[in-house]
Order: sequence, then structure tokens, then C-alpha cells
Amino acid sequence: MNNEDFITEAVNTYSDMIYNIALHITCNSEDAFDVCQDVFLRLHKNKSKIKDNEHLKAWLLRTAINCARSYCTQGYRKNTVPIDDVPETEFAFTNKFDETINLVMRLPEKYRVVINLFYYQELSVEEIAEILNIKKSNVKTRLSRGRKFLEKIIREEESYE
Repeated sequence: MNNEDFITEAVNTYSDMIYNIALHITCNSEDAFDVCQDVFLRLHKNKSKIKDNEHLKAWLLRTAINCARSYCTQGYRKNTVPIDDVPETEFAFTNKFDETINLVMRLPEKYRVVINLFYYQELSVEEIAEILNIKKSNVKTRLSRGRKFLEKIIREEESYE
């Protein structure tokens, strides 16, 4: 497979996954799109390092997480507004899935990322631990704490209604 076909196939297969990870970290759709572009540019430069499809997926996830975190620390982020400061009326959710994403977006980054990888990307605890370079017990702890945070957020939402 030539380089152009390889990149095209990777974009078609993994762009949604990378965008979702980036969105959960950056909390900004424009930044998430920029992260996607950056990830695929890096893939183009580093294609020779990819061993197989499983390695490709792990490499893309790790690169997406690193790029998204990098975007969050760049200077222009000082002039942005955190998602928590945006009035809920600016979000036009059309279904329960979108509402769930909104709730997950309120979590601290370390919980957002593991919940996204576990529930939305359907990765195992072992795979998440390898991608994030943390212990399996840390992944389980973050999942547990993330669920508790979500439960608290949901209860607060219900009390306002």
C-alpha cells in the first residue's frame, strides 16, 4: 500500500475517534479539528514507525492525547472561555447521546479521557493503561471516580429541574 492510500485509510477509519478524544480534552471543536490535522500530519511523517494496525490505533490515540494536551497549554488558550463558563443555552443538543457528551465534558480531563476511551472507543483497561502510560489500577480508579463525578453532576442537574 502506498503512502497516500495508507494515510487516506487511516483518516477514514480513525478521524472520528481522534476528533472525539481531542474534543474531550480541548473542549473546543475548532481545536479538536486542528488536533486531528496535526495528528495525521505527524502520521504522514512517521509512517515508517507503524508496525501494524493495532500499533497504528494505539499510536494515533497516544498522539491525539499528546497533541490535544499541547493545544490546551498554548498561549492563545488564555483568550478562550472554559466550557463551564458557556451558558447551556448555547448548546443545542438534539438527542440523549449529545446530552451525555455534555455531562462528560464537565469532568476533569483525566476522567474525561479514560471515560471516552473506555465507553466511546470501547478500549479495555489494559489498552487504556498502555496508551496513557499509567498502571491498570490507575485506569480503574479514574473510571470509578469519573463515574462518581458524573453521578454527582446528574443529580445536580435533576435537582435544578
